Amino acid sequence: MKKITILLVSILALASCDDGFLDKKPLDKLNEDAVFNSAALCESYVNALYTVLPDPYQEGNVGCITDEGYFRYGGTSTRYIASGYMDPDNVMYIKEGGQAHNTRTTVLNIWNRTYEWIYRMNYMFDYIYEKGTIMPNDAKERLLGEVYFLRAWSYFLLIQRYAGVPLISKPHKLDDDFSTHRSTFDECVDFILNDLDSAYAKVPTLEKCVQGRINKDVVLALRSRLTLIAASLQFNDPAYPTGDIYHGAYSADKWQRAFDAAKAIVDRADVDGAYSLDDTYDGIWKDVDSPEIIWAKYFVATSDANDNYTKKAQLLYTVEYYNGWEAFHPSQAAQIDFEMKNGKKWFEEGSGYDEKHPYANRDPRFYYCIAAPFYPYGSTNGKGEYKEDSLLLYYLYDNMTKADFLMSNNPTEPGFTSKAKHTASGNHGGLELYKWYIPTSFISEAQTGSLLYPWFRLAEMYLNYAEAAYRTNREDICRQYINKIRQRPDVMMPPVTESGDDLWDRLVNERRVELYAEMFRYFDLRRWKMADFYENVPLASARVMVLQKGNQMDTIYRVARLYDASKNNTNYYWGNNPACASYTYAAHDGVGTDRYGTPIQYIFTYHWLGKDYTIDYGDCILNQNPTPRCFPKDGRNYLMPIPRNEITKSGSNLVQNPGYN
Repeated sequence: MKKITILLVSILALASCDDGFLDKKPLDKLNEDAVFNSAALCESYVNALYTVLPDPYQEGNVGCITDEGYFRYGGTSTRYIASGYMDPDNVMYIKEGGQAHNTRTTVLNIWNRTYEWIYRMNYMFDYIYEKGTIMPNDAKERLLGEVYFLRAWSYFLLIQRYAGVPLISKPHKLDDDFSTHRSTFDECVDFILNDLDSAYAKVPTLEKCVQGRINKDVVLALRSRLTLIAASLQFNDPAYPTGDIYHGAYSADKWQRAFDAAKAIVDRADVDGAYSLDDTYDGIWKDVDSPEIIWAKYFVATSDANDNYTKKAQLLYTVEYYNGWEAFHPSQAAQIDFEMKNGKKWFEEGSGYDEKHPYANRDPRFYYCIAAPFYPYGSTNGKGEYKEDSLLLYYLYDNMTKADFLMSNNPTEPGFTSKAKHTASGNHGGLELYKWYIPTSFISEAQTGSLLYPWFRLAEMYLNYAEAAYRTNREDICRQYINKIRQRPDVMMPPVTESGDDLWDRLVNERRVELYAEMFRYFDLRRWKMADFYENVPLASARVMVLQKGNQMDTIYRVARLYDASKNNTNYYWGNNPACASYTYAAHDGVGTDRYGTPIQYIFTYHWLGKDYTIDYGDCILNQNPTPRCFPKDGRNYLMPIPRNEITKSGSNLVQNPGYN
């Protein structure tokens, strides 16, 4: 079609008006000539493209599919994936004829949305390169550069989830053949790298760029993330020397490429001084001018009729923050990996762990990320009044001592009193997400205190650099950059000194802790080919019970513990009576059944710094999810399924990912 109508109203409705420079009034319908010959209108068009991936401040946060956490309302967004039931039909949204919730998105099934945005990007390229434009050259080059980056970002997001995908660089016309085929993984990586080269040549430097827009450093950051993933085992496996749709051709040199890419952005900090680690860990979400942020999504406040401070709805928070609605319970598996302040894990000899205070003396990042029982936090009421409070995630039972409780034959725990801070729901996690919370900001369904979400930050680049250094036999650099992060002024964890396999353990754990709840764990476990272990660790939640009788008060923590043969592999607090719990337990093999008779393993052996440690989850609450967490044995969940409707639309030319019918 020679002329089309560009519906900027529709496009800008898809753009988040919370995004700083994206906060523009909708424009009326304009034809393509008006849009692509006006710097202001073309910029509005490009602004909408920035939202190709929604921010992960979502109810169905992807971390709740991993061993990071749990979303109890996520039956059609996270739980079915975490339980291993994902397939090409249920991953489709309800509006597409599938079963996935339309708004509780995990930002995993992005196929349809992303290709819609790629079409818009290609349309802009096609118009400007074929017809030309009268907009000023500097504006044209900058906007073209941004779109080259956004197309690279889009294809990166796709291959991260699906491996090789169709590479479409021209907008389809009505009479085009819509059948298409998937390109190999390496072809996709090369295409993305070429777009990044084009973007780098056109976008401005940091110093000449508006905050939130793409600059040369953002391009370098994506190049680092892309080359790291392309070098990792999932896509760079010696078992596939020639490569295919699902794997790149194996080459150890890909780690050198990843090292060089990481060094380029790291040098912008360490050599040029453009970035530095924030002095405080929470600065990355509380300070819009944090020196650590390379690229972020910024949220801009507006005022409603009552002059309330409002932004987009934000439902990633916890029970204390918005009417009991919570979307992320940290798991017991996650808390295990936050070291003690002396650098040892709690289960190591000499850690100083006290079972009567299991969350005490941890890596300071634990308290920034996770709200644990009895640890203070601040909050504000609807009037903006701030107060210090104490997070009391416990159940209080009157007229009962610990001895009474342990001798009780009641089939359920005793009823709690009105003094308890939480509901008696068995699917409450016992820990809450604290990361991203700003105590002085009021939270409601229509309001959020969020200031920004960091897409790229320096700590990630340091960890990318450390990993590539490890893989290219530069262990001194690996340790140096892990320790830079651990020496953040408000963290100050002991330095890492290990080498070899033990250094790899440290690196994996540092990414786990530093990048907690930032949408990395899901993809890290896949690129390392570790998801089949960690995502089969049971979804276990804690409970803290305060038992009070007269002047006597006892506190019981039902948390993960080291395996103890003297307890006969049973839930310590329920004895051997299977009628007293939602789960029954086998005598010696660490495997029981859930309430539906499905086997569930609750004893796992972790390898850490050359030793094996057996962790027993039997004391925890194990019945939050109607079905146990499960990563399929055939490994199909290492990649997402292509939605069934996309296979159908292609005339079955699209090859489905392995393991999905």
